[in-house]
Formats: sequence, structure tokens, C-alpha cells
Amino acid sequence: MGVVCPLGGDAETFGRRLFAGESGVSALRGALRVGPRGQRVPEDFPVPYAGQVTGFPRDGSASRLYSTAACGQALAALPADHAVDAVVFGTAECLDFPVVRESFRRDPRSGESGFPWDDALPEGPIDAIAELLDRRGHGDLPPARRIAVTSACASGTQALGIACHRIRHGVWKRALAGAVDSRLHMANLMSFHMLSALMTEDCPPEKASRPFSIDRGGFVRSEGAAALLLESREAAEARGAEILGLITGYAHTSDAWHFTEGRPDGASVIAAMNGSIGDAGHEPGAIDAVSAHGTSTRLNDRLETAAIKEVFGERASRVPVTALKSQIGHCVVAAGAVAAVSCLLMLQQQRLAPTINYREDEIDPECDLDYVPNRSRPARLRRILSSSFGFGGHNACLVFEGEDV
Repeated sequence: MGVVCPLGGDAETFGRRLFAGESGVSALRGALRVGPRGQRVPEDFPVPYAGQVTGFPRDGSASRLYSTAACGQALAALPADHAVDAVVFGTAECLDFPVVRESFRRDPRSGESGFPWDDALPEGPIDAIAELLDRRGHGDLPPARRIAVTSACASGTQALGIACHRIRHGVWKRALAGAVDSRLHMANLMSFHMLSALMTEDCPPEKASRPFSIDRGGFVRSEGAAALLLESREAAEARGAEILGLITGYAHTSDAWHFTEGRPDGASVIAAMNGSIGDAGHEPGAIDAVSAHGTSTRLNDRLETAAIKEVFGERASRVPVTALKSQIGHCVVAAGAVAAVSCLLMLQQQRLAPTINYREDEIDPECDLDYVPNRSRPARLRRILSSSFGFGGHNACLVFEGEDV
């Protein structure tokens, strides 16, 4: 596995800071720079915070840099003579209008706009990953097996699920899967701000993302990438691989309801959660924890809590629910892939990551589960349900299991 996110540029750093309950959210106005050309954010910009990746150039190649860094980590132990059959990666808008793109590149005025055209193109990061595979001796991957997934905040989870099912059914034996989102530029931030989705309250940046807390006020936009090397058990054991964990269940559904709001009855979210548990061959009682979508918006957290109660019934209050976005913000397309890394780390370390910034003195009556408030804690973890719910009604869930279950 590999990860590049606001908590670190590798899985070890990410895990250490994750369990320490640290925040990767920082102030945007004035001092920090965002976007492909590193524009300085005005002091009066309406979005005060973001979760930024550090240690990489601020230019139009961020999407490719984050992707190849995460994939390079995931490939670190794979011998050069072992082929990777496919790349399935969640990417951004999948904008690809060649005539428009080329005209903007030729027009000198386009340089003033600061819009990262290259990062908006799906072939950018995926082709860069294919080139990385070729350089490392893992095969010349044909275009037909370079697959872009664009389902908003569910993209990373869906990419992992698609690769998992292809391997399960014998189509592939080995694939790289994950997602990237580097669209941390002012135009994208303003888009979410105009939807009233972002946290804008004046507070310390590290306190801004508050999933399930009574004082939550919107999500914090962030960026990142994560990748997993997925293999059939036979392929992994044949090369003596260290097995980090298993993906045993996957399901996705569509709300067909509203662009930004989930169905009030939660029916398709519940179906995705139950579907992934069933696909893993289990009943809800076999799940030990939930890695929640947990965006820190009023509506999402309320509907997600209601869905968890429906799936787990009277046991719901005893199932710990962790919200990674409290620590890194919402890296949208990449969110589910980064959450996958956190699930594997929790299974390996037998420890729950915390939901930080949770207000314990006053509980939202509609968000009254065990959210692992503010501090990590040890737990007996065999299986974790990871949920991703995106704009447009995209819902995707995965079940992760420890190798020693």
C-alpha cells in the first residue's frame, strides 16, 4: 500500500500521525499557496482551511506526482518480473475535450486563469502509472486495462471494488487500484463553497473538521492519493508476499435522488452497506468497526448514523465508528482509497483511529453512536466496513479483513 495525504507522504508516517490523533488541516489565507501555479490565497478568501499535501511541487503535475508516489510505494516489494494486469484508478472530472484543451494551451491568456487543465484529464495520472509499471519491469500495460473511475467521493472505493471483483473472478491476478485528487485550487474550493458544503467558521484550522459532532459545520477540502497492490491469494503466496489484509466484500448502489443530498430514507446507502457485508459472506454481526464516510456536514452525518443503526440494529451502539476526515479533511475522489489504507493499518495494529474534534460534553441526539471520540484505543478487529458516499448519489462500501482472522 502507498499513500500521499495531509498526514504524510508514506504509510508509516500516515499511520503514526493517524493513531496519534493529529490533524493535517492548515490555514489557507495569505501564507499558503494552492493550485497548479502556487497562487497566493487572498486574505479575504471565503474558504479558510484545507488539507494540503506537503513536499511536492505546486504545479500542474500534482495529480501525476501524487499518483506515482503512492503507486511506487505499493509496488516496492513486487519483483520486476511480475506483471501487473491492470490499473483501476479514481480520477477527477474526466474532462477531455481535446479541441478546447489545446486552444487553452495555445492562448497566452489561459496562463492567467490558473486552471489545472492537465490535472483534470484522466489519462494524466493513469498513463503516468502505466509508465511507472513499464520502467519497473511490470509490463507494458495496454490502454484497455488502464481504467478511470469517476464517481465523485465514492471513486476510490469503487476502483478498489472493481479490481477486487475482477481478480476474484479470474480475469486478472494482480492489479493496482486506488485514487487521486489534487484539485486544491481556488476555483474548486469556490465550487464547494457555493454549495454551502464547506466549513467556514473562524476557528483553529486543526479544529475545523468535526464529523458527527454537534457543532459540525461542513467539510474541509483536501487532497491526496492512495494505492493498493491487489492480488489473488494464489499469486501472492506464490511469490511469498507479505499479505497486509484482505478485501472480501464490495457493493455499490445509486440513490437516483438528488445531486448533493442523499435519500432521506437511506435505502441505497443501507443496501450498499448490507451488500458489501453479504458479498463478504457475513452477517452484520461479524463487523467489528466502521470506517465512516463522515464528512462533517449536518446532513451526511445524520443520514449515515441512521443507516448504521438500520444495518446493525440493537448492536449499533456497540460498533465503533471512526471518521478519518476529522484528521485529513475530505480529499473527495481519493477519500475512499486513503480510508482503505487506514483500515489496513487499524487491522494490523489492532487499534482504532480516533474521530478528533468530537464534542463530548454535548451530543447530537441524531448522532449518538460510539465515534471513538478524540483518542485512539486498542480493539479486537477482525473485519472493518469502509463506506464512501458521493455527490450524485454514488454509494460504495468495502469489507476489509485481517489476514489472521
